[in-house]
Amino acid sequence: MGKVIPFSEIEFYLTSIEKSNAPKGTILDTNVLISASYDVRDSHAQITEILDILQYKSYRIFATVNTRSEYLEFQRRLILTESLLDLVDEFSIAKLPKNARARIQTLKGSLKTSVAADSEKDEVFNESQLKKIKREFSAGPHSGQKNWLEICDTFLKGKIANEDQSLMDRGVEYISPNDESQKHLFDASLGWPEAIGICEKTGTAFSDSMILNALKASKLTFIVTLDFDVGYAALSDPNMKDVVVPDRLFKETRHYHFPN
Repeated sequence: MGKVIPFSEIEFYLTSIEKSNAPKGTILDTNVLISASYDVRDSHAQITEILDILQYKSYRIFATVNTRSEYLEFQRRLILTESLLDLVDEFSIAKLPKNARARIQTLKGSLKTSVAADSEKDEVFNESQLKKIKREFSAGPHSGQKNWLEICDTFLKGKIANEDQSLMDRGVEYISPNDESQKHLFDASLGWPEAIGICEKTGTAFSDSMILNALKASKLTFIVTLDFDVGYAALSDPNMKDVVVPDRLFKETRHYHFPN
């Protein structure tokens, strides 16, 4: 069974595994990637410090294809949210369809209420909300009003690619057993049955199960996560490796009486 390591002990932990033959690298989950780039999050400073420690100690930092997709999806929603809210700002002179403006204003209020009720939520429209807004716009030019394709061209074009590049600029690599230069990092294949097994054991979200499966299939020793479920799944699996989590999650996992 893997261990759960609190952030406050990461330097001691890294020292303790230095003599192992494992490659010096780790996998980051999606929330770690987001927190590293999104300075509004409370965890931003803490994650930045953890990544600085890892890179100072010459650890390679990896993300899976799945986490890359989830990270870019968050950036898409964030960019659209900020852009749409700017369009209905009291100082905006943008000409919007009446129903679109009303829909954005209504969902803006719902978003603020939701964030006020749960401090861990990001002030970002979810996919359902974005689709409701999108339906209120014409696809192309109509009556001189802003249209959806124009909004995407203005605010999204090139931005997602820039966010993807920014990850690589921070030293994040994409790990894959199909990459010839990374085959030495794996000692097992990334099979669907293994990921399904992780999901079925604890009811963990399949996206998290795939990240944990990548860790198990690799020769890497640990993963860094902000997700309670990832730590929970690791402690439930006698063959799992280590998980590094914030101190508050480390304390929380001690209440669940995992079998030895």
